[in-house]
Amino acid sequence: MKIKRNMDKKDKEILYELDLNARKTISHIAKKVKLSKEVVGYRIKRMIENGIITGFYSVIDVTKLGYTHARFFLKFKNISPNEEKELVEFFVKHPRFWWVGPITGSLYDLGIACWVRDVLDCHMLKEECLGRYRKKLDGLRDSFYSNIYSWGKKYLDEKNDKRLSTVISGRSRIIDYDEYDIKLLTILSNDARISTVNLAGKVGLSITAVTHRLQKLIENKVILGFRPKINLDKLGYYWYKVEFQLEDYKCKKALIAYFSSHPNAVYAYESIGGGSDIEVEFEVESHNQFKEIITDIRSKFKDSIRNYIYYIWIKEEKVSYFPMTEEVFSQLENDKVNLQKNKKAQKGI
Repeated sequence: MKIKRNMDKKDKEILYELDLNARKTISHIAKKVKLSKEVVGYRIKRMIENGIITGFYSVIDVTKLGYTHARFFLKFKNISPNEEKELVEFFVKHPRFWWVGPITGSLYDLGIACWVRDVLDCHMLKEECLGRYRKKLDGLRDSFYSNIYSWGKKYLDEKNDKRLSTVISGRSRIIDYDEYDIKLLTILSNDARISTVNLAGKVGLSITAVTHRLQKLIENKVILGFRPKINLDKLGYYWYKVEFQLEDYKCKKALIAYFSSHPNAVYAYESIGGGSDIEVEFEVESHNQFKEIITDIRSKFKDSIRNYIYYIWIKEEKVSYFPMTEEVFSQLENDKVNLQKNKKAQKGI
């Protein structure tokens, strides 16, 4: 059993409000949890100082910019703790990988996720980065996500009716964007609570222009939410991932509905390749609680599930939905050049 930090019901309610929308003002949160602004501000500061909150990030659907989601699971081969640290740090620092998480279990040691433009781009990135450590890997599994579902941490305040719910689809309408949008997304991906005034200063636009662009990115569902980075270890929770193989694909919709209604379910995935049909992640207080959830799923979907495996994420070493700023800038410039070439060709120049 993990040791919970000094958090009471009000701390959890505050954390839940931040999980719904991390850009909420202190005043707004104070009204929701029925505390003074000063007390809420102090409690948030204390959770940051205690390492429960380690930052604030934006959930960004990069498929709207022409990218797709790929992921890899790695099993290490006879490497020392220092070599493992070096390998993890490589992916944390690499601008193409937006998520990095160590795993405890016998199947894999590390999970990494990246945004790629297409299958060829994924292949080149795989050979460049994973080829660098090929001799240190005993196993490698790759796949693409067709749908990524994300839900807020309902278990923090189960009486609250609201819950963040987002979907990143493998098929999205690509929107028009420019260098200012890229700057906005880059900053917000790692600092979701930055003030509009400071955001405008860093982007180089007026407050009115930044407010308009931010609203447009939200309306176009490029930005899907603003959330706190929470250290589950200090919160006293375990983070389980379960992969199901199905007998009946028709049950996917019912499974997603079950997950979306469960207070401890935080992510679910439909993947292409990799051996699983649907995946889900739960944040729980104990292994017994996890077993109860799995037993309930197996009971309700006994005719649809062929088998399953599970393992535990240790922590998030990196979560930054928009890490590849230079890559997008470069692509934007290439698109402009190609557009000019096409215009000249049409004019017969």
